[in-house]
This record gives sequence, structure tokens and C-alpha cells, in this order.
Amino acid sequence: MYYLYLIESVKGRAGFGITSDPKERNKHYCSHSGDIVEFVYLYGGLRAHAKALERTIKTQYVDNLWTIEGWSTEWLNTSVGIDTLKQYVDLLINERHFNLVLIQTNYNFTQDL
Repeated sequence: MYYLYLIESVKGRAGFGITSDPKERNKHYCSHSGDIVEFVYLYGGLRAHAKALERTIKTQYVDNLWTIEGWSTEWLNTSVGIDTLKQYVDLLINERHFNLVLIQTNYNFTQDL
């Protein structure tokens, strides 16, 4: 199984990414932020579908990706919230028949999947 996660920083910035190991990926976020950070929404399914969905998010939100000194991140400008991002992800899953399902909300590495 492969995962697409939607994350919110401790300051409320929405972000996204993909991983084959959500527990380890979440640990990295926590380690760098100095606090428990949750994957607000964690989807699981086919690797190819997770990657395609991530590419689509990057394309759709190209003008809203948080960019620092020319480096484009997988975080969004503060004008796009986590709820808006989730609505877009759910719409894409339904319209494009991506084999991804929401498997957990508010996930962090201290929990079992």
C-alpha cells in the first residue's frame, strides 16, 4: 500500500505528500518541528494513483505552493486551507476513479494504522 497524506503545520499551513511508510515519514516531521505533527488526512491505495494525485495537486496549486528563495515546497500558501485541499483531493479521487481511500484522520506515529 502507498499513502497520500495531508498535513497541517503547527502554524496552520496546509501541506501534502506521499510515502510508503507513514509512520517513519511522520516521525521526520515531528523531529524537525519539535512537536507531534499529525497527518490530518491519510489516504491509502495504489502507488501509481497516489503519485498521480500528488502530481495533480502540484499542477493545480502551482501558483499557491509556498516558495522560499526559489525553492518550491509541498506546502501551500496560507490562503489555501486544509479543508479546501481535502475537498479537492476527494473530488479528484471520485472524478478520476483513483484507487485511494481515506484510512485515518489525525494520524501520528504513536498510533497504529
